[in-house]
Amino acid sequence: MNVNSLLRKSLVEYIPEAQLHSDGTYRCACPIHNGDNPTSFTIFPQENTFHCFSCGAHGNIINFVMERDSVCFDTAVKTLCDDFGVEIDDPKYKEQLDITQRNARWAVGMQRQLPRIIDYLHKRGLTDESIKTFGLGYSEKLQALSIPMYDTWGRCVAFLYRYFDQMPKYKNSKNIDGLFVKGKFLYGLPQAQRFLRKTKTLMLCEGAMDAISAIQQENCCVAYCGISVGKAHIEQIKEVIKPIGAKVVLCPDNDGKAGKFVLRARDLFMKQAPDTVVKVAVIPDGAKDFNDMLVQGMDIANDCKYESVDLYCVKQIVANEPDRDMQEKQVVAFMCTVRNPLTRADIAEYLADVWERDVALVRELFNIKQDTAEEQIKDIMTVDVGYQRLEHKKVEETFGVGFDNIDNTIQFTRKNVVILGAYSGSGKTTMLAEWILHWCIKCHKKVLFFSLEMPVEDIMKILISKIVQIQQFKVYEYIKERPDTYELIMDALKKYLFIVDKNYLSFDDMGNYIKLLASRDIMVDIVAVDYFQYMQGTDTLEGQENTAKNMKAFAKENNVTLFMLSQLNKGSQKDGSGKFREPVQTDLMGSGAIGNSGDYVVAIWRPAQVPGLSPIDREHVKYDTMFKIIKAREVRSGDIIFNLVYNPDTSRLMEKIGETV
Repeated sequence: MNVNSLLRKSLVEYIPEAQLHSDGTYRCACPIHNGDNPTSFTIFPQENTFHCFSCGAHGNIINFVMERDSVCFDTAVKTLCDDFGVEIDDPKYKEQLDITQRNARWAVGMQRQLPRIIDYLHKRGLTDESIKTFGLGYSEKLQALSIPMYDTWGRCVAFLYRYFDQMPKYKNSKNIDGLFVKGKFLYGLPQAQRFLRKTKTLMLCEGAMDAISAIQQENCCVAYCGISVGKAHIEQIKEVIKPIGAKVVLCPDNDGKAGKFVLRARDLFMKQAPDTVVKVAVIPDGAKDFNDMLVQGMDIANDCKYESVDLYCVKQIVANEPDRDMQEKQVVAFMCTVRNPLTRADIAEYLADVWERDVALVRELFNIKQDTAEEQIKDIMTVDVGYQRLEHKKVEETFGVGFDNIDNTIQFTRKNVVILGAYSGSGKTTMLAEWILHWCIKCHKKVLFFSLEMPVEDIMKILISKIVQIQQFKVYEYIKERPDTYELIMDALKKYLFIVDKNYLSFDDMGNYIKLLASRDIMVDIVAVDYFQYMQGTDTLEGQENTAKNMKAFAKENNVTLFMLSQLNKGSQKDGSGKFREPVQTDLMGSGAIGNSGDYVVAIWRPAQVPGLSPIDREHVKYDTMFKIIKAREVRSGDIIFNLVYNPDTSRLMEKIGETV
């Protein structure tokens, strides 16, 4: 048997505790880090690979044994042979084993000569820990820094040498078929992968020292080997980022020669991994590469500027082609390959500026049209590009919830407590999501949302469906098909929306989160809690009363508007004669102190859920939601009941014109 046959041994068979799930994967608690999450460790049977969504370990069956037992490749192979009762009789494997064991001995020998160049490595910003992690050494024979090259199984398959007194400065070992091929190798991958889950970004740079520098600062960064980045590099990157959907950041040197690397990488990603989000890191002036940034004490991840790869490429075309007519010709040809409408719009604005043309003319040149959804997303992006101007703009003292008729009746200010009561299944979280989008996008307010019932991924699904106006079940497909747009949405929302999805929090806990954000210069305007009955200490009437009485103090002490969701008691839906009646303040479930503590109390219900409704009438109001103002510090008009309607195709709530009661 050879190693490839061993790799085909079933992970599902080898890890029997993994159970089949409805999506076709097998899941269990992670056997590698002994986790307690019963579904974090996932086996993908079609690829015969695994990934742990808690510790980040992933790979094939050999990687699994290496991670589980903390052993090298050769020991893992032997373990698997023993477990399956087979023997490796492949002469090629034995030949490769001889080479990697010999390389390992050479690496240790050159590490003993490290004192010869330790000062040089320290001057380049490397710590002793990094020097040890990457196995750096010194070759007396070649008078060069030795950089061992480890494959994904941790085997030393080759060396990169950095010479001090000759050109070229860097030389690789010769290719060894099946073991090391320069045009397919990604340097630093074994060391970088442990940071992939945390950063959700894979950086691709041009040199080994740059990769080491970035990894030292806990970034997932690899360097391509060979003359240029190639198809094999992209295929490997695609497999590495696939389990968590990470984005890729191209990291060219700041030497005026970046265009060739970025353009080639972009073309390869478009052909081989078109759904991958690809950005470019622009290194600050005064630094040539990541190692320069490290030496100068910069934060590599945070001090770079990031651009979409398409915009970066257009800037390279403009920078490298002085003739305006040729610029236009090349850019027009390039724009035919740019798919993302937001990026096309950004490029048009950039070119309008550098060409000193009206942006409408440039858009017409590229036939840029934006549909309604994209226009709305573009509106979100004005939060990003216009933030500095907003800081100087006068902020209104009051704000509403985004429905004109309701906002004309009531408005809220800081330190107000607003109670939203709803029967179970009446869509209170969907209603709150509409308000949150209005506060974040239109009012530019920072919202801290405590989702005590629903996990954050479900909250995000609701929000995204409303932003792009699609049905909720289509959100995952939308994200997969339009990752660039999804990332733009996230980049915009994350400036204003912060979500905590822990259960049974107290007001003290929530106050600590506000202080934590304030320590990072994030001043919260609005706190929303879904919902009261899931808060700590609300399992008794006495506890509910004490918690409710703290709401006003919480809003005042933290200078926020508090929106508290609460259940309505279903038993109160009928009056004494058995007929449905509209909610009142005493219908709030639990202690009466909940309603008493609110400056505003509003309630929602769905007419379709009213008992005794005929099938025809129920169908007529199938998507209706009624909104009632029960208590208000100030009412600006006589209307207190409003009719909203839900559009399942766009996931949006709208006011039903002419239906205000």
